[in-house]
Amino acid sequence: MCGIVGALHWDPPLGKSSIETITKRLAHRGPDDSRAWCDTSISLGFQRLSIVDLSPAGNQPMSNENGKLKLVCNGEIYNYSALHHHLAQLGHNFASQSDTECILHGYEQWGAAVVNHLRGMFAFGLWDQASQTLFLARDRLGIKPLYYYWDGRRFAFASEIKALTEMPNANLAEDDSALWDYLTYLYIPTPKTIYKNIRQLPAGHTMTIRPGNEPLIEEYWDLPNWGDPMSVDDPTTQPGWQNAVDTVRSKLSETVAMHLVADVEIGILLSGGIDSSTVAALASNATKEPIKTFSIGFDVAEHTELTFARKVAAAFGTDHHERICSSGSLEEALRRMLEVYDQPFADSSGIPALNLSGLAASHVKVVLSGDGGDELFAGYNWHQAYLHMTDHSLGQQLLYNKFIMPILETLSPLPKITGLIGRYRMDVRGKKGVEKYGALLSRIKSFQKSRLLPELRHEFRDYDDYWHIRRFWREDLDPISRLQYLDLKTYLPDDILTKVDRSSMALSLEVRPPILDHEFVELIASLPPEYRYRKRIMRAAVADLLPPEIISREKRGFSAPLLHWLQPTNRNGTRLGGMALWGMQLLDEWRRS
Repeated sequence: MCGIVGALHWDPPLGKSSIETITKRLAHRGPDDSRAWCDTSISLGFQRLSIVDLSPAGNQPMSNENGKLKLVCNGEIYNYSALHHHLAQLGHNFASQSDTECILHGYEQWGAAVVNHLRGMFAFGLWDQASQTLFLARDRLGIKPLYYYWDGRRFAFASEIKALTEMPNANLAEDDSALWDYLTYLYIPTPKTIYKNIRQLPAGHTMTIRPGNEPLIEEYWDLPNWGDPMSVDDPTTQPGWQNAVDTVRSKLSETVAMHLVADVEIGILLSGGIDSSTVAALASNATKEPIKTFSIGFDVAEHTELTFARKVAAAFGTDHHERICSSGSLEEALRRMLEVYDQPFADSSGIPALNLSGLAASHVKVVLSGDGGDELFAGYNWHQAYLHMTDHSLGQQLLYNKFIMPILETLSPLPKITGLIGRYRMDVRGKKGVEKYGALLSRIKSFQKSRLLPELRHEFRDYDDYWHIRRFWREDLDPISRLQYLDLKTYLPDDILTKVDRSSMALSLEVRPPILDHEFVELIASLPPEYRYRKRIMRAAVADLLPPEIISREKRGFSAPLLHWLQPTNRNGTRLGGMALWGMQLLDEWRRS
């Protein structure tokens, strides 16, 4: 896990001292080693967090045998041993035991198609000296970030925006449309950033920059298929159910074992939910010594999951560590959020994520997490809400019986603006399809935006607030798969994985999410939606592994108790919920910084 930087055809050219200085802006991502390499066309920089092959042979920028290829890579390739063996049989000579070197020799063997052979999380830049070609790639699910600067003449790339803003004479004009989008999602959607000339390479894409040509962006992976719906709501009565359960258990055990490969100690981020508890259980069973687990709690009792985390830790005899996050940390959290994300980003779980990462980093360099389970197994409450609104049988069955609709019918005619209930009544009613789902998810409504940013009101009067989710809205999929596909393409990489990467790497901690192994993702997507919905098959696959109270517990989000910590009215008197107010506070601070 590392920080990478590169500049191509920069004018004037960046010398070694310049690229070294810029690269050190990412020292938090890799404090173990810092190196740079330059020639007449390109400059590359690298900050190393040593995880696999701790020797100097694993340092980067890394070269192939003849020095014609140079590589900087952020991430881990979990099938590197198999690739090493296969490429050696094809005649390639390795100078290290590093997973990164497999990319170099794989590129020699397969060219750009090397990405199809990699199983892992990665973002890399590879310079081909012979053809003067720069090749960039980002992993399939977007676990690792890759930003780039392009002004029509000069090109640069980096793991984080802060390195690109250090490029000499870079044009850092702000993108007002990104700011407007931020109010909708409380994150800035890919490919945008807050700067017009800085963009993010989408997950599952490559970019090729050849002399005299515009950068070419191509998608190399998408979910290949989705399972067909069944005719009944209860999948456990179907003949293929038990075989699917066994297959999921086997595949998940395999991917957790792969994610445990490292030359340093590995721990677990444990929330006490079914996803992280499953990872902790499988990892504990695969290791001889007690594995370290790390949990965060809050000074607000109803937001704390420590009781459940402790039950899992006790069940598997882990070396368990905890920390409490309190309202007193808000001011520091506000400053750290701006420093870590480089642009407005208002997922409130970024606060505990930073605290949890700090706790884990004081003990280990690498942790596994349960990230991705809610997207892959349709576990979010808004999935239920949308399915109910569209009269989908599963949504009716599960949501109606949980009292949401009875509550809606008895509310005051002047409901709250935000929150699931308020969004439904104020902005969702009467809409269909992507418009309904967009209105359900949007954090700050269109009519509120014009009050919060009056200077942009006329410019964005007819703006499509839902362009981001509209791109991935697939009417050809059943309703459950449609929402899952959308979340995997938008919310997961742009919010969840962004939060995990920045909060962990800010403290030199590598986080590996086994549930997002692309082969496991493809397997789950191929199952009928009734299997996936509300983590049915996940619960069945680990029913004999976890304590019963963990299997049966309801979904609880990993978020800070902002409604308890913040006042519900902003300076303009506009009514906002905790998340929306947090988003506006971050925006105000970013503008002043």
